[in-house]
Amino acid sequence: MTPAAAAEASHDPSLIPLDPATTRQILATLRGLPRPVLEGFTKAFRKRFQVPEEATSIADRILQKRHHDWIEAYLVQHQQVAA
Repeated sequence: MTPAAAAEASHDPSLIPLDPATTRQILATLRGLPRPVLEGFTKAFRKRFQVPEEATSIADRILQKRHHDWIEAYLVQHQQVAA
């Protein structure tokens, strides 16, 4: 982590970078989603975190605790809807 990123994260815990193992776990979970759910998730993530249309993937955008927390909340909400 760069000193600037560390200073920023110390003021806002949601900006703490994710460790590689957590990122891999998130991506594995997302790959296991049914296609319509994954497409809905991708659209929602792009909108929430302002990922440009020209970005071919969102996988490299899942970097911070705020992304992890949002993804968990999205998946929990979706499971409740599907149940």
